[in-house]
Amino acid sequence: MRTRLIPATSTTAKTAVAAALSVVLAGAGAAAAATGGTATGSTTARGSATGSTTARAAATATPTPPPDYKRVGSEPRNLDQLKAQINAYYNGYTDASGHHHIGPDSQWAADVATQIGKAKAYLEERLAHHAPKIPAVMLDIDDTSISTYPVNADYDFGGGADASAADAQADADNTYPVVQPTLDLATWAHAHGVKVVFITGRHDNLTTVTRNQLTGLGFPIDGLYLRPKSDPPPYLPCGTSCSATPFKSNTRKYLEQSQGYDFIEAIGDQVSDYAGGYDDRGFKLPNPMYNIP
Repeated sequence: MRTRLIPATSTTAKTAVAAALSVVLAGAGAAAAATGGTATGSTTARGSATGSTTARAAATATPTPPPDYKRVGSEPRNLDQLKAQINAYYNGYTDASGHHHIGPDSQWAADVATQIGKAKAYLEERLAHHAPKIPAVMLDIDDTSISTYPVNADYDFGGGADASAADAQADADNTYPVVQPTLDLATWAHAHGVKVVFITGRHDNLTTVTRNQLTGLGFPIDGLYLRPKSDPPPYLPCGTSCSATPFKSNTRKYLEQSQGYDFIEAIGDQVSDYAGGYDDRGFKLPNPMYNIP
């Protein structure tokens, strides 16, 4: 099970879902200038993040969330209510086989588009006025470049062995929908001489699957770095036990010092994607499904 599939039955996951959802409910307008990212879907046969017209016609829409649960005293938010609100945020629907998809015109898609728009505007400004010698952008993969909502929703945001197996199969079959604004940004950046580097919390036994997945979706790749399961490189002082922030920031540091890259921005669905330094600005995409500290 990859770290993005956190069992929603754990205390950590419940807290993460509640905290993330509070951001969702606040709306995109409250997003800080230093955060970013939104995603819509592709229109290819593998499925889009907004859902195809044919699939929608045969689909069963996710019900509108019921009235808010009556809380007593210091009782936390009701978990079933949170899950319903997350599905509504993605405008989720199920197809004839019972599998979940991101629906058209979702608030999630709108928020992603807004944030990626901010990231592109910043990149354009830097290239026009303060371009480094070797400009670079760092992209996360899961729920930044692709959306894992379908499998997470299929398994009720609960993780577990079956969800992990379905997740691995979706990666291998390349059936997760692409986050189209991220792909568009990566394509534009690459065409303008910017190095596009992917740094992901996936373990390095998935390197081939991950590379095939990204290239199959059309992403340019100037660098691809996954967490080592064994034999960590010397630039990772935390070795094989790195959490997201030290793994990603130390990898950026290594590329800056060894390759001369200057990361103008880092984009991900988690704060840990861009925390730790060695990027000029971080942009966060919305993800109410899980938290990776």
